[in-house]
This record gives sequence, C-alpha cells and structure tokens, in this order.
Amino acid sequence: MRIARSEHRTPDGPEARVVVAGPDGWNDVRVVERLRLERRGATPAAAALLATALVPGSLARGLDLGDEFGEALERAAEDSSGDAAVEPARFLVPVDPPAYRDFMAFEQHFVDAGRRFGHTAPDVLYELPVSYMGSVQAFVGPDDEIPWPSYSERMDYELELGIVVGRGGRDIRPDSARQHVLGLTILNDFSARDIQSREMAGNLGPSKGKHFASSAGPCIVTLDELEVEALAMSARVNGETWSSGTSGTMLWSIAELVAWASAGEVLASGTLLGSGTVGGGCGLELDRFLSPGDVVELEVAGIGALRNRLGERRAGGWFPEPRPRQRQAAEVG
Repeated sequence: MRIARSEHRTPDGPEARVVVAGPDGWNDVRVVERLRLERRGATPAAAALLATALVPGSLARGLDLGDEFGEALERAAEDSSGDAAVEPARFLVPVDPPAYRDFMAFEQHFVDAGRRFGHTAPDVLYELPVSYMGSVQAFVGPDDEIPWPSYSERMDYELELGIVVGRGGRDIRPDSARQHVLGLTILNDFSARDIQSREMAGNLGPSKGKHFASSAGPCIVTLDELEVEALAMSARVNGETWSSGTSGTMLWSIAELVAWASAGEVLASGTLLGSGTVGGGCGLELDRFLSPGDVVELEVAGIGALRNRLGERRAGGWFPEPRPRQRQAAEVG
C-alpha cells in the first residue's frame, strides 16, 4: 500500500487529506468512508462528520485510532469505483510525526563522517543504535524550499530511510517490531555542517545544525511491497548523481531500531525514525557542499523520489558573543 497526504482546496482554505494509491490512481480515504457510511444509511451530514473523525488530515491522529483507521486505508486502496479519485496538485509531508528520532545505522557513514570531523568511530556505535531527537516542527514536504539559516555557510543533504511507526508501544522486542511499522518513506536530514561541528564539541546535540529543516516523502510504502534489505538509494544534485548505496548495508536492522527506540519509553503512533545516512550518502563524506538554489533529489527504489530546492542564505540573524572563561577545571591527583 502507498499512503500519502495531499493538499485539498476548500472554501475555508487548503487542508490536508490522507490519500492512498488505488487500482487506478489516488483515492481520498475520507471520501471513500463518507460514501460507505451513506450507503449504510447515514445521512450525508452524519456521514461527513463520522468520516472526518475516522480519517483526519493528520496521519498520526488517524493511526491513533488503530485498526479502524487501518481498515479505512485498506478499503480506499481497493476502491475502483472512481468516486473518490483525486489528482493531488501538491503532496505534503506524508506523516506529521509527534516525535522524530534519527539513528546512525550505516557503518560506512559514521566511520567516514567521523573522520571528516577528526575522530574515529566510538565503540558505542557498535554496541547500541545511537540516535538524537530532531525537530518535528522543521519538516517540509516534496518540492518545498529548504530555508538556509543565517548562521551556516556549509549546507549538506543526508540520504536516509524514514521509518513510520504505525502502532505504538513500549519495550517492543525485535522479533515483533515489524508489526509496529506502517511503512517506509524517504528522509532528507539536512545539515548545517559548520555549526554542527562546533556545537557537538560541547558533547550535546546536534541542535541548530539540524533543526532548521528536514524533508520527507513523497509517500509511505508498506513493508509488504518492499525488499527492505535491498533497496537501492541515490542522491542527485542539479541532476548529477552524488551518492548511491543500498539499505542492505545497515549495521542495525529496522526491527532493532524500532525496538531500541521503544526501550523504556512509549513510542507513539506516527513517530518518524530515521535510519541515518547510507554510506556515501552526504556531501560531508564526499567533501562537496550545497549552494543556494541547488536542487537535491533523493530516490529510493520502490518508494519514489523526494525533491527540494535550497533557498537563499538568510541575512541578519542573531549570533551569540563568546563569554570569557571564569572557572578552570580542578586538578586531579
């Protein structure tokens, strides 16, 4: 199944709609449910009310409804009547995640990127899946412009898989983790490399190096339609291929990432988990960086392509003034 969100024009302005790929194109899931309810005797007004509650514009809120929402997606995927067919003029971020966590699951990336930052890969990256919490407010969708923050001169892309949690849970085991995954999307974890290297020297972060923008899309594809361990991944900048790799080189599996993300804490429905960058899947590893106006296109076999253009660097932003040291570390021994 292929799931997306599209912009729907209404008299009160645009709103998000959940759509799925049907036999002959995209179907509006809410319309499928409204017509189903009318056929079962509901008045048009009541059917519209119930369909809106069952199929909100927020995918994360819909997933909170559990099997009822899942069955609505399946009905829409099977609908061949044409009564709910839509031609999306604009695709949105396919999921509006309540939380976003990005891992480093590809050994080649964290070894090569670490070397660029001047350090070797620490043992902990081989002992457990390490991640950071990103900003859900920073997500943009396909073909949206990426804002270039005023504090950075070295902009980079990151070619990743996005894992969308369908059914939440806590302390999920790897052997059952795939049952909690709705599907995969494409994730571009844009990075401001100059500020990232500075802030992470403080043993926290990344923060400002990441939180200005991330993109995901164009759709979510369920695991049953993908060869998860052998997905070809590539990145193009202005039409030139910069990166290529495969999901088969992951050090930690998708099931293990989901399990570790839920260890000791609640993993909410709709959460987006990043796989981390595939080996060679960013400019940092290649010593090549982006410029304003560049078009970055990430492609993953079976899912599609995610395209974004870099905006102009913003001017006039505030930047902190350094503070003088007032304390020295106590001598040991």
